[in-house]
Amino acid sequence: MSKILLNNSIATFFSAKTEYRSLSNFWENEVAINEKGKIRIYESGEHCFHGEKYIRLGELCEDKNRKSVLIDYGKMFLKPSQYKTCTCAKKMGGKKGLLLNSDELDKWSLISIEVQHMICKWKYANYEEVRNDLKKSENRILIHPAMRCSLEKLEKSRIWEGRAKIVDGNVVIFGRNLLGNIWMEYR
Repeated sequence: MSKILLNNSIATFFSAKTEYRSLSNFWENEVAINEKGKIRIYESGEHCFHGEKYIRLGELCEDKNRKSVLIDYGKMFLKPSQYKTCTCAKKMGGKKGLLLNSDELDKWSLISIEVQHMICKWKYANYEEVRNDLKKSENRILIHPAMRCSLEKLEKSRIWEGRAKIVDGNVVIFGRNLLGNIWMEYR
């Protein structure tokens, strides 16, 4: 009974799942960002997310050397990116890539939400598959699921993901599930 309730209440999307894959940042379709009249084109939402991270932090940086390092690194995510897959882009935008200091991480935690909104808005406006996936999801809760992650870690540090569970006969979402929530706004 719980599984039926979950299936009727939620729709999950992630890179390895065919259904609703267009909602994942790992969907390999171009994303363009128009910031103050400058258009930057990326190979995917994932490339865009990480490229914009470094470019925007670089634009805010007052240290000339660091500014240059951040912006130059961010440009490596632009199309054609030297990072040929979304997985590689994620890796190089994370702990395997150019590390951010605590001040930069704090700034990015705020800027990242605006960037993700821009990615979703662009995909929604430009891809019929995205609009169809949102329509097909009807009124179900869209969840970008946290894989291989404890509930504690999900609640503490995974802002983009969520997990649904049945608690006392009701569907409860754990985690912030920001990516799912953004998509539900566009739906």
